[in-house]
Amino acid sequence: MEGIFNREEIKKNCDEFYSLYEVTEGRVYEMCQAKMIHTQAVAANCVFIARHMGLSEYDCDLAWVIGELHDFARFGQAMVTKSFRDTAQYNHAKFGARLLFVHGMIDDIILNYEQVCAEDKLVMEKAVSHHSDWKLPDDLTPRQNLFCRIIREADQIDIFRTIATSTFETIYGCSKEEMLASADISDGILAAFPRHELADYAKRITLADFRLAHIALAFGLKTPAAKELTIEQGHLRQLMDMEFDRPKVQEKFLMAKQCVEEFFRLEAS
Repeated sequence: MEGIFNREEIKKNCDEFYSLYEVTEGRVYEMCQAKMIHTQAVAANCVFIARHMGLSEYDCDLAWVIGELHDFARFGQAMVTKSFRDTAQYNHAKFGARLLFVHGMIDDIILNYEQVCAEDKLVMEKAVSHHSDWKLPDDLTPRQNLFCRIIREADQIDIFRTIATSTFETIYGCSKEEMLASADISDGILAAFPRHELADYAKRITLADFRLAHIALAFGLKTPAAKELTIEQGHLRQLMDMEFDRPKVQEKFLMAKQCVEEFFRLEAS
């Protein structure tokens, strides 16, 4: 099973697909550039986590491929909607999995895809399809669950970096001043923090909710490797270095921040 995944060839084929969008300037260009960097970072994070788990070189390669493919549909989403916000009508993870594995675009990305065993074809499809779900489905096999967890944690870690190194306009479609002037943090988002749970994106209302929902991704980090990498990179701390204009909003934000810090202390003890 060794040598099935040629990383250089797969990356070249993905880049050729993304280049078809021909975006050269403006906010959409910035979004696509950020997503290109994000894709490579997530793929590298997948390998980091897989290796720290002691997985085989083949499984590390499989994890890398899933990282390379996980946001396959984001570029078209940016072009059409000028946003990375999923809706009931468009979910980038589900749409990307459908393009790749139902409509057969995977054959143009992995040229020897027929050599991949049936089990791992399904592992790739499930991992791409479920990588941004609020909760993983209960019917996954142990191997599917393993790679779903790897891609989710790898993705969450680099979401922190992407947000910390991008403008508020690129990520949220607003200025920093508009974010800091948020009227409130919704109870549906704030409730996730004391429970150390992922925030339900469907409950986001205010601009601050979108920031808090991203910060709550920290609670999805379960492996020691993922938590270690997050602390080492420091981007999550950058996301929490904010002061909202309204005292009641800042008070709620500090409570949420304390919950995140508590989570990492508990996990380290």
